Amino acid sequence: MSRRILYNSAYAFALSLALATTSTAQVAKQAAPATTNLVLDGLEIEFDDDGDWVRMYSTYRQPVSFPDRVGLRKAYTIAEEKGKAQIIRFMQEKVTSERLVEEVSRESQTAVRNQKDGKEAISRTTQREMVESIKEFTRSYSAGTLRGVTVLEQGYDEKAEEVWVKIGLSRRSAALGQKLQGDLADPKGSQPSRKTNGGTDGAAIRQGGELRTRKPPF
Repeated sequence: MSRRILYNSAYAFALSLALATTSTAQVAKQAAPATTNLVLDGLEIEFDDDGDWVRMYSTYRQPVSFPDRVGLRKAYTIAEEKGKAQIIRFMQEKVTSERLVEEVSRESQTAVRNQKDGKEAISRTTQREMVESIKEFTRSYSAGTLRGVTVLEQGYDEKAEEVWVKIGLSRRSAALGQKLQGDLADPKGSQPSRKTNGGTDGAAIRQGGELRTRKPPF
């Protein structure tokens, strides 16, 4: 009889522990909404369950000719700016194509004067040269405004002799940047509030929930 009671007690304890673990996992899953990543060439975009973008990252690698302090600092700056350009080009890029037909006519004239026995003779020679050419031009350019962009990671790959910079922005940081821009443009009309469009009361905004890691440039 005691063995059966002990067995039933152990079974009930194991069952309750399994139910508690399942319930905790379900609560954690509901608390953290699932995201879907779209990985492109140098770009990574996170979407939530509703299909709205949450975060966007851009990574760019720049070769370094002379890995001293000046060379590394310049390469980091170039990689950061080109990483921003990757995001702008993805959102909007304008491509133009032009064709130029050029026709040039050149004429040259030569005159020769001859005098002999009181007689004068003038001869002229005219030459004409036609030049035709067709030129095609293809141009692409992009322009846009980014708000809330920050450098998340950067480092130097000694084997490849190139630096890499990862920048990112989120929906919250973009909204906060837009609000700050409006407040600075019209400080008198803005009302002080602890709540912002980019977050909640006293909440520190970190890019994508990541800690900002920045390796030394040299």
